[in-house]
Amino acid sequence: MKSFIFPLTVCFALIFNSCQPPKKKDQNIPKPVPKKQALIIGNPLDCGIENISLFPVGTNYKPQVYEGNRNSSETLLDMAKSTLTFSSNSGAFSDRLAEKEYINGNENEFDIRNILFYDLKGGGTYPLVSDTIHILSFAIHKEFPSPKIFYRVVKKDINKDSIYNSKDPVMLFISDIFGKNLVQVTPDNEQFLDYFYYSDTQKILIKSAIDADDNKEFTSSDETNFRDMDIKDPKMGREIFSKSLKDSLRFK
Repeated sequence: MKSFIFPLTVCFALIFNSCQPPKKKDQNIPKPVPKKQALIIGNPLDCGIENISLFPVGTNYKPQVYEGNRNSSETLLDMAKSTLTFSSNSGAFSDRLAEKEYINGNENEFDIRNILFYDLKGGGTYPLVSDTIHILSFAIHKEFPSPKIFYRVVKKDINKDSIYNSKDPVMLFISDIFGKNLVQVTPDNEQFLDYFYYSDTQKILIKSAIDADDNKEFTSSDETNFRDMDIKDPKMGREIFSKSLKDSLRFK
């Protein structure tokens, strides 16, 4: 009898399991949608470019939450004091030759990721880039035969602090005066420091720092490097001192 009950129990178990509804697969469980960051378009800037206004575009790293018991006028006043913008000729950088320079003075608070160029006469609008970069400053250069805009840009958060600022590798980018034909002039892993312009040859020498000890910081103990570039044809600068030459000059 016992030998008969055991197979019968097994049959009932198989029939019961086959009648159960199929379990939902993990992929059918809705996944949380990541919250998008608020897009901030700053106030227009008159940078002396004919019929063109520039709008900084970005986000706030740490958006401030205003208390509900404060009146609307106080809230608006606080927002006005803390605005995404470029300040003219102030801050940590200084482009010695620029006619005008505009700096993100709140680089630890605001992340300026693009610039919108607005044609006041024609009404057209276009961005500096089609993707995302992090712009610390830009400078207007009308002293060149073909006027340019120089940009200090960050692309990598090298120290992993979730802020793209001057502690990360800063690169030099150049566009024409209307924000078109943007090109990168210094590499991703170097810190752009300064440049020197030679009008006779229409060249610039670009000075940068190299994180030689790979400690994810740029300090006065890091190595320096120089590149040259024809200002009439902006592109990635050419190293003027070879590695073998620099190695031969190292102190023993």
